[in-house]
Amino acid sequence: MGTGSSNVSSGDRRRLSFTDLFFMSFGGQAPFISLLTFGTVMIALVGREGAFAMVLATFIVLFNGLVVYFLSKRYSRGGGYYTYAYYSLTSRIGFNTGWNYLIYAISYGGTLLTGGAYVLYTVLSMVLPPSFPLLKQWLLALIIMSVASCMVIAGVRVSARYAMVMSTVEMISLFSLAVFFLYDSGWHFYNPLPHSINPTLLAAAVFGLGIPTGYGSIAPLGEDAKASDIGKAAVAVLLFGGSLAVFFFYSLGALNFTGNLVLYLLSRFGIIGLIILGFIALNDGTLGGVSYILANSRTIEAMSGDHFFPSFLSILRNNRPLYVEIFTSGIFIAALTLMVYFVGLYNAFVILGALAGLNNLFIHLSANASLVKISMRRLRKYIVDVFVGILAFIISLSVLFYSLPSLNKYVVYLFFGWIILGFFTVEGIEIIRTHSNE
Repeated sequence: MGTGSSNVSSGDRRRLSFTDLFFMSFGGQAPFISLLTFGTVMIALVGREGAFAMVLATFIVLFNGLVVYFLSKRYSRGGGYYTYAYYSLTSRIGFNTGWNYLIYAISYGGTLLTGGAYVLYTVLSMVLPPSFPLLKQWLLALIIMSVASCMVIAGVRVSARYAMVMSTVEMISLFSLAVFFLYDSGWHFYNPLPHSINPTLLAAAVFGLGIPTGYGSIAPLGEDAKASDIGKAAVAVLLFGGSLAVFFFYSLGALNFTGNLVLYLLSRFGIIGLIILGFIALNDGTLGGVSYILANSRTIEAMSGDHFFPSFLSILRNNRPLYVEIFTSGIFIAALTLMVYFVGLYNAFVILGALAGLNNLFIHLSANASLVKISMRRLRKYIVDVFVGILAFIISLSVLFYSLPSLNKYVVYLFFGWIILGFFTVEGIEIIRTHSNE
């Protein structure tokens, strides 16, 4: 179903194995940076209840991940969420889903890139004089984004190998840190359950959605991997990443920690921690950027193939979508560098993190509706799919509305403004098409 048009057969491009997808998805989480940056915001919001907020976020992400698992088995074409909605719902809803995925990938990938740059800037500012030429926030962001873009343009296999090595390093580092925090607390174990579920806890969960959702970066890679492998890797990595994050937050709660994680690690581990933290931040931000630049390029490629975007973006060169990779990389570099230049790394991270959480919920609402509609055609065979889709839809919609009051109003305005702009854009495209046909 939904194979769509392509310049070459899909099989010719499927170079990624399940293992490649797992590590690319884990790299798409950029777990070290995510826990340091998203984690700092979550702890500031709910303190010791951060572990429970992370459980809640993982629960929400699990159902949305299962939706991707079921849908990816039915569509072999690339484009991910856009393709699911385009063929399951309507072309207009498909466009709006892809439209929102574009800003989701930029904001989520941008969160990881700016988070990595923020940690690196913090480290460098402690060892370099303020007048040092490289010690400019926008310049560090530009450097990390340029490295990530070069990695993407070097090819998907290069990106996969890089993800495998660095993801393994991060797994070991995060688990070791969590155990160390528990040791530092005197092995203090506590009850992480909150007294009540409130909007602040849900807002923390919205930020927590950004931690185990690396599978969002592999969903659009249908042209580069087997559809069945994408679904399996999506579920496997979100459970693994979510569990690791819960353990990490629980160990911090044992310390009664409520401050800035980056500064705490620097003060706790000294110069050795300084070097290690700077190295991981650089690679982690790069890895997250690579995953989402790739994902965005495949979504734009699919939308271009359906004539929503200029056709040159779906042209293959040497059996790969090189032009759209360069185009997407340019958008990432320009948009994020300008944003950091005007508001700074930390503010850029907070804005992009909230925007990523909201758009994450939106594209999954579309995917959930897609699964329900397509499964209703053969209800007896796909009753489990329908149940998962409906439950995931209700959960995502509830979290979306309950978290809105706790988020910055300008972020909310931008979120709804982008949706409205997408609506008018697709209507304009349809009017032009109708006029051309006449």
